[in-house]
Amino acid sequence: MSHSDMACLTDMDLIQYLLSSESEGQKMKGVIRPISRQTNCPACNKKFQYIPKLGYACLSCKTVPNRFRIDIHFSGERYFICSDKQGQALDSFQRALKLQSHIQTEIDNHSFDPSKYIKAEQKEYYVMNLCEKFLNFKIASIAPSYQKDYKRMIAIARDYFKTVDVREIRKLDIINYKEYLDNNYTFGGKTKKNILDLFKTFLNYCKNDLEITDTVPAFPEVELTPFNFKWVIQEDQIALFVHVPDKDKPIFAFLMLHGCRPSEARALKVKNVDLRTKTITITATFSSSTYREQRKGKKSKPFTIPIHPELYEYVAERVKNNLPEAFLFVNPRTNAHYSLNTLDRRWRQVRDKSGLDNTLRLYDATRHSFASNLVNSDSTLYKVSKLMGHSTMKMTEKYAHPDIESLKVDMQKLTLNREQTVNSRVIPLKITNNNK
Repeated sequence: MSHSDMACLTDMDLIQYLLSSESEGQKMKGVIRPISRQTNCPACNKKFQYIPKLGYACLSCKTVPNRFRIDIHFSGERYFICSDKQGQALDSFQRALKLQSHIQTEIDNHSFDPSKYIKAEQKEYYVMNLCEKFLNFKIASIAPSYQKDYKRMIAIARDYFKTVDVREIRKLDIINYKEYLDNNYTFGGKTKKNILDLFKTFLNYCKNDLEITDTVPAFPEVELTPFNFKWVIQEDQIALFVHVPDKDKPIFAFLMLHGCRPSEARALKVKNVDLRTKTITITATFSSSTYREQRKGKKSKPFTIPIHPELYEYVAERVKNNLPEAFLFVNPRTNAHYSLNTLDRRWRQVRDKSGLDNTLRLYDATRHSFASNLVNSDSTLYKVSKLMGHSTMKMTEKYAHPDIESLKVDMQKLTLNREQTVNSRVIPLKITNNNK
């Protein structure tokens, strides 16, 4: 090691140390020493001399070590601490002394955890490393269609927090993370909420599964834009259905008349049908091209709906002529279940022929329209919720669109006129412009 690799002893070092040193008689836990490869002066090779209230120095060469460690015994174990919690090396005696004082305070408060200072062990608690462990733990349970977004949201958290010790994360860190998302991405409120919710899930994983944290800090609220989607009235659905190819009419009719998600309709099998009660039980879904015996959503449970009379003949024929594991709706061109791409392609062709807005999705024209039309035809939210398979009524309330025609009728019930019935006619109160 060259002479230049060592720090030179200056008067400022003396002043800073004397100002920060402990008072007379104060005894702190642990001993500060140069790291093993810096115990000797690089100029004269003599052992550094320890000078009380100053540290280690070679008085003849005026050099000091620039790497230190705190040798400490705690709970029957010996630890060599060479960096602080953030991984900053102890590159001066003053830094080591300051850390020693901080450790003493933690010991006095019974909050000292040696592993937070051991660099090799610190890496185990880095957010960037734990994110990878969390992803490996969770990814198998995530729907294939959502895995790409899931990985991206984990990557955002990993790249932001990096080597932050997960045990040191506080509410302010979460607030700063939200501000980072606000300032660096153009995500909508729902996406930002999903990112924060996922990080909260990660912290709960560290707390409950890994048991390496005690608490999860509070998370800030994310302002969400009102839920808004498109839907079509029954007349437009009928006009759309005319353009559906005859071979594909069964699945399109089912989507429009039952409000089932396209991914769940694609996954329906003969075994899900009960011809005796004329019902279908929704139990599974397709996530992209993967069939899953589970509905979308953590709280989503199987639910049963009646078969619409206009679909009963088709359904009954499929059930009577096929084995239980056969799909209820098959693409006649391939004699296999409908793929997502095939269904979307057919929908675009139907929509274009109908001359409707090209942003209208199949989901809008089927599930959203099914619920909206039922609500506007005076079906109760409770009944619509059951038909939709919603886990809460709150999910159904978003479909309670105001029907403009019924609103006109309701508004006519209100008046500012003084009604006087003369010969069965209403004489309204005259309203004049007094500003003339």
